[in-house]
Amino acid sequence: MKKICFYLLAPFIITGCDSKEELSSKSQSTKNPTQTYIINGDIVYEAEITDGSKPKKPIFIYDIPKSTDNGTIKKQTLKASNETTVLNFNYGIGESTQSGCQVKRYKYGTTEAYYTDQGVYGFNPYPHPTSDGNSCLVRGFGLPHQNLYYGSLVLIASNRGGQIEDNRKQIINCNISRGSNISIEFPFKENKTYEVSITTYFNDNIPITESKHSNGFPTLYAQLRDSGIIVDNAESCETDKILQSREPNSNYIKSYTLDNNIKENKNLKFNFLTTEAKKALLISLIPSMGINGINAKIPKNSYTMLLKNITITEKPFDNSLVTSPPPGRR
Repeated sequence: MKKICFYLLAPFIITGCDSKEELSSKSQSTKNPTQTYIINGDIVYEAEITDGSKPKKPIFIYDIPKSTDNGTIKKQTLKASNETTVLNFNYGIGESTQSGCQVKRYKYGTTEAYYTDQGVYGFNPYPHPTSDGNSCLVRGFGLPHQNLYYGSLVLIASNRGGQIEDNRKQIINCNISRGSNISIEFPFKENKTYEVSITTYFNDNIPITESKHSNGFPTLYAQLRDSGIIVDNAESCETDKILQSREPNSNYIKSYTLDNNIKENKNLKFNFLTTEAKKALLISLIPSMGINGINAKIPKNSYTMLLKNITITEKPFDNSLVTSPPPGRR
């Protein structure tokens, strides 16, 4: 069973193999040892070893798109109309965010590493510039950060199988999962339609190291919330939990599940109808997961999503887009 910690009407944290509530964990492990790969200097991918060999020191892989210029692009403010606000994340690592979280980065071609908060989003808000000359406060969960070689903000979602022993000495197959979240404070007004456009690019990490693709695709959730705070402490820097949105009103949460591995920009558009004011946009990337159990099949997948920019456009309230209210709510 998954451990669930609720946050009022909003996100909840899910962990897969560390539940102490219904499974008294006396042992926990992956089925096989894993080899650590470092992709583009700061993206960690754990590949399961199935040939009986032992793990080696971290292996470095650089998957550099032809279009990037190694992160030398500065934060460019994209032009927009009076009704449109754009946040551009399509640049290199940027400056110190003082977010309270750090990533471990390796210098190109060496094993020399350092910890930094440059371009890292955490529990302390960072004022990110917008197209109207102002700024929006940005927070993160699960270490979303700017990557030098992808030249963009990256969110990571992955899942692999683990095993845990329950009270009856039974071996339970479970999920070892990772997700990422980014929160943008924005004044969503009452009785308006907001079109949120997100430019993304998905990379399947498994073919970089193995001759196969991920089993399953990640899902991106976009949600309007009453607060930009995700988690107000260092727990937001952890990468072994998943924070997924729960929202009873479907007007305030939308989703998109990737359905192919075509390497191209994907422009995702979501329409939100506000019958009350909202204060933030939460974007969550969640991996494909299985259901814990004896002999359960747990999907193995790992994706890096490049989040290049977010465009928020205010429009008049469009009654034709209203979805049915949840039961008991009028």
